[in-house]
Amino acid sequence: MDRAEHVRRILATTGLTLYRVSERSAQLFGRCSGFYLPHNLYSELADPSLSPSIQQTFALSRITNYRLSDWLAVFGFDLDLIPQLQLLAPRKRTVLLDSSVYDTQAWIPWFRGRRRNEPVPPIAPLTELLAPARPRRAGAFHRGRQGTFLYGKVGVSDLFAFPHLAPESIVRADSEYATELAFGDKTNSEASLYLIEHDTGWTCSQLVPLGKDRILLTSAQHPCAQRELKLGSEARILGLIDAELRPVRSRPYAWPPLLPARSATASRLRSPDWRATLKGLLRHSRLRAGLSYREASALSRWIAGRLSDDRYFAAASTLADYETLSEPPRHVQKLMTLCVLYSIEFLQLLLSCGLPVDQAGKEPMADELVGRPVLPAGDGPRVRGEEEKNDDQTGFLDSLVTQWKEIPLFVRNSLCGLTDLKQFALSDVFWTGGAQAPRHPSLTGAQFLIVNRRIKKIAEFRGLPFCEQPLYLLLKRDGSYLCGPCTLEDGHLIVPAYPGGQGEGQQFRSGLDAEVIGRVTTILRRFR
Repeated sequence: MDRAEHVRRILATTGLTLYRVSERSAQLFGRCSGFYLPHNLYSELADPSLSPSIQQTFALSRITNYRLSDWLAVFGFDLDLIPQLQLLAPRKRTVLLDSSVYDTQAWIPWFRGRRRNEPVPPIAPLTELLAPARPRRAGAFHRGRQGTFLYGKVGVSDLFAFPHLAPESIVRADSEYATELAFGDKTNSEASLYLIEHDTGWTCSQLVPLGKDRILLTSAQHPCAQRELKLGSEARILGLIDAELRPVRSRPYAWPPLLPARSATASRLRSPDWRATLKGLLRHSRLRAGLSYREASALSRWIAGRLSDDRYFAAASTLADYETLSEPPRHVQKLMTLCVLYSIEFLQLLLSCGLPVDQAGKEPMADELVGRPVLPAGDGPRVRGEEEKNDDQTGFLDSLVTQWKEIPLFVRNSLCGLTDLKQFALSDVFWTGGAQAPRHPSLTGAQFLIVNRRIKKIAEFRGLPFCEQPLYLLLKRDGSYLCGPCTLEDGHLIVPAYPGGQGEGQQFRSGLDAEVIGRVTTILRRFR
């Protein structure tokens, strides 16, 4: 149906007509306000290039009591694209990510443990351990520990993050441990990685406690690059990094050059008051992201290309103008672009524009009204307790959920881009949490591997350091798996020993003793 008929149908579910909605908007906001909904809204919706402004969409949400995110989806704006593009956008500096799940009614594919008569092997395809189950609403996964974890993307110029973290890695920090740093135990603190906020942005770093309220950021790769900061006025510890989604590139990493992180003189942290106004939020968020107007405009071109819509592009002059405004841009596309460019949460951006988001509607629209896929009645188990009856006796899935505590659903739509796979599937994921002797530093603490099963040819990367060599997953004749760097010489697959590790080098006849399953593209590992 066309958009006008779609809106008419939604209003009918609340017993409203456009005339009554228009009169109500005039009573609430005034006819000269940007929130006013005109009587001829249906005729405007007939033009596919036009959409209601964010103020008008907010007015629809408040009057009908339907959620703002659902109304935006009706007009073609999926807010979950914001965290998706933030995850994929190239970054010079480390940034915090918007981990919001805007459509809490979305159906999420879920699984059940397969029944097993033997223990879980050290490395195994995830399809042997889990089976599809009935999907669940996204909101069912976000209960209890909301706000405990922060997520960030490591910038390629974050000097303090390397070599412990890879460029463009996605990290998770547990904020419960932000204030539990044991300054008296220097060994423990130096061995951990922290997400730290300072005057110009964020960094992922080990640190050395210097006293009651002073810390020293250090880089294992560049010992000369150190920075002393005072907690509270110059820096804040946001959390202890406990997990990393690490890309394994088929090309060498472009490690940052040996340059001092900043001058020895540190600046004071800015007051959070800058988030209160639109121009303050945009300017300081852009500076923290390390973007000039021209660089931000180029990144908006990348966003427009990903979404195949030039309305998401913003010229450098336009971005400069936005930092002088007190009201939001007219087009929702520009609002979403700003959120992606500067790593801003959409609701935070609306709050800085003065929109009372707490007065927006609270009720979700029905699946068929918002265009959300409708779950078939017979899709998966329906009887209460049926999934538990089919769970495997090892409790594999339950133990995973308990251990991770929170499932980062905002990552789900970015997995193809993050893993360099055109079509990400469960069959590309391998459990490796039981491996005791990793054969590569990146495999330390690894729990899952994402493998490109279409790349079986061993690439030649002679001269690369051991830590930068590509990783391959091998299937041995006895049915077990082995992961590590690999070379092919005279028909033999050679897996070298990890310098400093416990394992020894191994050699297999290719196709007889072992075969290559694929190249590892991504590693999900834990630090705690």
